[in-house]
Amino acid sequence: MGIEFPEAELVRNTFIIREMDIPPNIHLTRRSMLRWFALAFGLISENESRSTILDVLDAVFYYNFTKKANPTTVEIQEFLKEKNKPVSDKLLRYHVKRLINSGLIQRKKLRYYFNSAPHAEKQDIRAGFSHHVSGKVAKSLNELETMLEKLAENYRQV
Repeated sequence: MGIEFPEAELVRNTFIIREMDIPPNIHLTRRSMLRWFALAFGLISENESRSTILDVLDAVFYYNFTKKANPTTVEIQEFLKEKNKPVSDKLLRYHVKRLINSGLIQRKKLRYYFNSAPHAEKQDIRAGFSHHVSGKVAKSLNELETMLEKLAENYRQV
């Protein structure tokens, strides 16, 4: 059994952001763009063989931007069945929860929406991402830099 650090209770969210190249061929297929985004945003790992999160993300994009509707869990299930990629309710809920926890989407009245920024258009996915994810990452990076300075100063005083 591992030792838990007392600071562990201070963790509010975890973000994995990978610095990645974007070769031109990534833009050739929707699937490769989904894989690139999911890998860069930490939804999948470098050695991931399972693609359920990609299928769920595909469904959320499809409903929000192609159908201009916000899907329910049932609609996402139907979409996945039509694509011959059915998943259990439990696995679907797990992946939707991951997308919600990441700040990418939200659930309102049993429907899933991409998070929007308070003063931007609802369909401005970039502004929503910036407000709900980038801002938190930037704040965390700033706090890390501040702590790094304080640590260096503390060690200089020894």
